[in-house]
Amino acid sequence: MAVSKIAPEAGRRLEVFDALTPGLALRVTEGGKKSWSVMYRVAGRGTGGNRGPLRRMTLGAYPLIDLKAARERAREALELADRGDDPADLRKDELRQKGERVFEVICKRFVELHAKAHTQKWRDTERLLNTYAVPAWRGRPIDGIDRAAAHELLDEVTMEHGTGAAREVRKHITKLFNWAVDRGLLAASPVAGMRRPELTYAPRERVLSMDELRAVWGAAGEMGYPFGPMVRLLILTAQRRAEVANLERGWLLPDQRAFEVPGSHYKTDRPQVVPLSAPALALVEALPKWNGGDFLLSTTGGKRPVSGFSKAKARLDRLSKVEDWTLHDLRRSAATHMARLGIPQEHIERVLGHAIEGVAGTYNRYSYLTEKRAALELWGAQWA
Repeated sequence: MAVSKIAPEAGRRLEVFDALTPGLALRVTEGGKKSWSVMYRVAGRGTGGNRGPLRRMTLGAYPLIDLKAARERAREALELADRGDDPADLRKDELRQKGERVFEVICKRFVELHAKAHTQKWRDTERLLNTYAVPAWRGRPIDGIDRAAAHELLDEVTMEHGTGAAREVRKHITKLFNWAVDRGLLAASPVAGMRRPELTYAPRERVLSMDELRAVWGAAGEMGYPFGPMVRLLILTAQRRAEVANLERGWLLPDQRAFEVPGSHYKTDRPQVVPLSAPALALVEALPKWNGGDFLLSTTGGKRPVSGFSKAKARLDRLSKVEDWTLHDLRRSAATHMARLGIPQEHIERVLGHAIEGVAGTYNRYSYLTEKRAALELWGAQWA
């Protein structure tokens, strides 16, 4: 069959059968487009165990599929039909399975089945993956994404959005690929052992001096609710931003003059009781008591916790005139100055809520409560 020489006929669709492969046909439209198909009957699908009705399955377009490839595909289909399997149904199953393994589908499953169950910030994970990874790999089977593709994505994010964004993308796609490996969707992660030294997180060591902390404290007072009290509570309690920003009415322990962060909101997955020094207690008691929501630091009447930290931090920088620092540096700074006051390091670690190595057995959320209170009262006295 000289496929290239077969010309279309005016007024009708032409169909030419191959002399060597039974059932293989070339269809030629009036416009000259050519495509391959195979005709077959499935063994055992008819009455009395005979072959079933005649069926047709498209094999692909010419010249993308040449004569040799078309013959191979037709023979495979005919062999399946002879064994009692319908090749068209098997191909539909194969396409369905491929569809279930494309990156955007796996990404959605990862968020629903893993991220939501393991982090309070699952929406950030979903947003980041949908913003950067899904547009780059949409429609690609997850096992078709190799290391080169991962490097290309990180290169593009770095050039367009900076190393910080690229670092976050790498962190989240690493978790996704590891999850996919565990689920048997991948033999190995394409980012395992990836060398991107420019994306390596360098632990910060910035400690604000007492003069700088006082400048930030004063600027927070100028800002007012909700960011002002939030920043001052970060200084007074030495807790993480997420734990203070998400403070709920139900976390307060009035009898204990403290608040308790549930384990589901805490980095170590253990509840943390945070004693409130006199100035911290005064701040908390002055917070609005919303009727429509439980979040104490909020711009939505308590319905959602405070957000928009980047803009608030920029304003805080302008007001305080303190440079090169982050909100998390307040936690490190508070711990450093507590040590300067003579507070034992073990007690400071308890204030920070760090998991203590070598401590086993049942966790007591009220252990070291007296020591934590003494540490925070002494620290709070610096701000009274």
